[in-house]
Amino acid sequence: LIITGKGIEKEIKLSWEDLKTKFPKHTIVATLQCAGNRRSEMSKVKNVKGLEWGNAAIGTAKWSGARLRDVLEYAGIKDISNIKHVQFEGLDKDLTNTPYGASIPVQKAWDVNGDVLLAYEMNDVEIPRDHGYPVRLIAPGIVGARNVKWLGKIILSDEESPSFWQQKDYKGYPSYVTFEDIEKEYKNAKSIQELPVQSAICYPAD
Repeated sequence: LIITGKGIEKEIKLSWEDLKTKFPKHTIVATLQCAGNRRSEMSKVKNVKGLEWGNAAIGTAKWSGARLRDVLEYAGIKDISNIKHVQFEGLDKDLTNTPYGASIPVQKAWDVNGDVLLAYEMNDVEIPRDHGYPVRLIAPGIVGARNVKWLGKIILSDEESPSFWQQKDYKGYPSYVTFEDIEKEYKNAKSIQELPVQSAICYPAD
């Protein structure tokens, strides 16, 4: 795991064993939800692009790992006043050989009560490959798209992640925006981070 960017004098490299032995193990129970959860319901009001999820793009698990704040302090960070975002890159790459990327506000990453983890266990066992083995970012309360799987790199920055998934996907738009003029709105639209608590009736089905 590579840690670099603003405030890091020298690039830090941590092995999987380092995460398990150099930092206190912290455990939380958190629910992750896709930013597109219940998109099929939204489309009944106004057409939305993307997978037509019902209410099933959500799940709760017990996560264990090192606190991101502890790791950043180990890397030499003492003050976040000149840092705005923490970017994350996965080890998975798309057809253009670009790694999956996302970011969260530095305040969330640094908050001692924020419970942001570099998780290596899920439900008391090593995280299964499909859920992000060997290390996954867990940022409770933040949409699933930012909880980067197969984590390989952490970058402290003034900017949000430059990745497609941060800049052109998982964003919230005003109701007047159409898919025809959405290109003009990318830079103005805010990236989705937190989502409100919600509930859904799962049975009987709609």
